[in-house]
Amino acid sequence: MELSKEQIARLRRLDPAGVHAALITSGAMSIDDPLPKRVGDLRPSENAIDAVKFAKKCEYHEAVEWLHEHFADDRTHERNVKTESSSVRDPFESEVVINRLVRQQMHALGCSEARITLMTQAPNDSKEKSDLDLDDAPDPQSDNEKKKSKGGYSLWKGRYRKHGETQEKFFNVKDILNNTWRLRQENAEGKNVLLTPMDNHCFYVMLDDARNRRDDTESESPVQSWIKAGYKPCLALQTSWESRQIIFRIPKEPFRIIGRTGNDDSCFDRRGLHDYFQKINRECGDPRISGLRHGIRLAGYRNMKPKHERVVEGKAWSLEYPFVRIEYAESTFCAKTMREALKMCREDVVGRADLDAARQEEARKHVAGLRNGEIEGAKARSLPPPPRCQTN
Repeated sequence: MELSKEQIARLRRLDPAGVHAALITSGAMSIDDPLPKRVGDLRPSENAIDAVKFAKKCEYHEAVEWLHEHFADDRTHERNVKTESSSVRDPFESEVVINRLVRQQMHALGCSEARITLMTQAPNDSKEKSDLDLDDAPDPQSDNEKKKSKGGYSLWKGRYRKHGETQEKFFNVKDILNNTWRLRQENAEGKNVLLTPMDNHCFYVMLDDARNRRDDTESESPVQSWIKAGYKPCLALQTSWESRQIIFRIPKEPFRIIGRTGNDDSCFDRRGLHDYFQKINRECGDPRISGLRHGIRLAGYRNMKPKHERVVEGKAWSLEYPFVRIEYAESTFCAKTMREALKMCREDVVGRADLDAARQEEARKHVAGLRNGEIEGAKARSLPPPPRCQTN
């Protein structure tokens, strides 16, 4: 198979988490197997082709053919911002450190596109939301008004208007790194930098303001507590002096509602997964958190919430804010999170382990049909309704 340079470049930019999930579905990897950062000359957690070569123990051309077969219709690269690097100066040493942390965070999440959000917050925690449109001319007066506002969110350089319609592009690793100096400036002006991974091939379950498991009084940190209990986070961040965020990555296909095709939200039982997300945050996190698709703080930048400011004596500046630090990072899925979340989902999703044998077989056939292109849109055959649950 002969592919053009552009086609090869597209395959390299695929979501590592999506490739990881496809390798698990194909049987080449177990859900408990992480994608290592480096094996010899391979970088499986960073490069889709290397991930396939590592998992399938195959040569370059075989890996390319496999990716082209499984991801021929993936258009992720078309949604990237494509920011050019700055030629004004070389990065400062501090920016090199930030770039290393951003790479580590993005590779652990396994996403090749993310939304960047800038958040300002008033001392009383009040917020207002406003979006930036890139095709609008800069207005210094408007910028000044935004700086004076009590607090709010803005989607940074991704949302724009085209032919009167609002569209959005997303940031890959390179885009974020090319904007480090700009993001540092925004951060220094009091804005928090948040990253929301787009869940094209997997879901991200975040435990905000994470605490130790309820039955664990010995672990020194929340991430150790959850790992000891059998969970496998892909990322854990220290987001302030005392607070943590822990993120669990789970494959998307087990949550597909049997009989539905495509990749929009209606094809998956997001409601059941959202209920689980809220449950663990009520028990061991932030009970006020709402949205499953949630912003994650970007490592290397400061948490600029007013409540975290500290007075510094004997320095040129009088206040300091905590840096967001990476406590744990590994490109992996969490099987335990997936199994627990599925228990709260409807019975006609692909991954429910408590379906009867006939329905499990039907689920496997459905997924195989999707993968082989045999099921399309309205032709997708729905399963009969699940039996009613028996109550004791």
